[in-house]
Amino acid sequence: MTMLLRQIGIAAMGLSVGLGSSAGAGAYELKFQGNDYGELKGRIRAMSILTAKDNGWDPSSGNAYAAMLSYKSPSWNGFRFNTAAYLNGDIFGSTDFDPKVGDGRTARGMFLNDTGAQKGQLTNVNLTFGNKQLYAFGGRGQVDTPLTINTYNLVPNAYTALRAGAKPIEGLDISLGQITQMSFGTRAMTDWGFIGEATGTAGVAQAPNQSGLGQAEFFNLGQIALGPRAENISGLTVASISYAGLPHTKLALWNYYTQDISNSVYFDVDAKIPLNKMKLDLGAQYLRQDDVGDGTKGIQGGPSIQANFGDGNLDYNLFGLKAGLIGPKKKWTAHAMWNQSDGDTAFFNAFGGDPAYTSSIFSRNAYRQNVNAWGLRASYEIIPGLRFMAAYFDYGKSETIGGVPNVTPAAVPTSNAEELDLVLTYKPKQVKGLTIRTFYVNRTSEYDGFVNPRTGNKADATMSHWRLIATYSF
Repeated sequence: MTMLLRQIGIAAMGLSVGLGSSAGAGAYELKFQGNDYGELKGRIRAMSILTAKDNGWDPSSGNAYAAMLSYKSPSWNGFRFNTAAYLNGDIFGSTDFDPKVGDGRTARGMFLNDTGAQKGQLTNVNLTFGNKQLYAFGGRGQVDTPLTINTYNLVPNAYTALRAGAKPIEGLDISLGQITQMSFGTRAMTDWGFIGEATGTAGVAQAPNQSGLGQAEFFNLGQIALGPRAENISGLTVASISYAGLPHTKLALWNYYTQDISNSVYFDVDAKIPLNKMKLDLGAQYLRQDDVGDGTKGIQGGPSIQANFGDGNLDYNLFGLKAGLIGPKKKWTAHAMWNQSDGDTAFFNAFGGDPAYTSSIFSRNAYRQNVNAWGLRASYEIIPGLRFMAAYFDYGKSETIGGVPNVTPAAVPTSNAEELDLVLTYKPKQVKGLTIRTFYVNRTSEYDGFVNPRTGNKADATMSHWRLIATYSF
């Protein structure tokens, strides 16, 4: 109990450093003598693991913070300059970065390096343009497309990109872009290790902390995908067309071409249909990936990456459906979702994507080979500002090889993967911009119970994990 109170105190102190006496959230408008000089936004976030299993697999130690400051210039004929910087590190040196083997595990996905030392990055420096019919982006920052965006905790992934789009008629949106570089954020280590389990399917295909790579640094997409010794490539070409002109419905089609590696096509349809003060929320998705040129042949990495993608071939399909109800004024929500993958390989997911309906807090198994996954999710607003969410997902067993720390770098699935998520979120009206979230996750990996035939070591790949996150935006 003493340790739990200490962890809560660490998170609270980490947040309080930046609260000061600010009275409200929202951008600070920079105005002087009637002139507009743009706006500033800031955010401070503290995250702490309260309890976890001491089995060497469940992340058991982690107390981290991130501070963000962004600037957006005034619009000049539709053009704006934007920038954002992040600072991340361990809170008061409280994280154990050298846990006892088989007993503890550092939550490495909270940090930008292996020691938790303070590290910052200018993640966003870009010029944007927008009017009623045209928009454009050039520079560094986040690229909001299905295969280049996912949930982040403290510092996001960032990209060097050029993108332009047009809206020639109401509801129609056409875009074309080129991404040449990527920078790994904090959670990239989780996407690679704890979520991805070294499979290369959860948004990262290379260990971000290996020699020749790193976090909060920009690398050519050739190295991001195939390893630090890979040749440079021209990048990822992204084309899209979407249409929202149908009643309550939006359709979108995306194509992602990675030079000499892969071509991926993603389609989804989303419909929110009014129904007696409620909304019927329906969706369908399809993702297809094929190899291009040499594909993933020559990829660097351990036995699991070699087993999954070493021959260069890519042949993957993902199908998905979702159905749900959204209550009046979003008082409650209830959804069911399903994904199925097939093909001769898993999905080579190197650039941070996560569109699958059945993705949860710590599982993205739908991108693995031959998975049949389903899930249920519901939320309820207890009082204004206080919301509870519960979700359960079942992923079965895939045919994808993964790694288990301290047991084996190449495990075959032996258990049905599943995850239970319980989340409580509080946004007090008295303190605008403050969000306090706590969540509990109970997860079983599909590699749980695998026995290394050489050493006899057996994997305990289960988690019972409680975490606290406090965020203040201003």
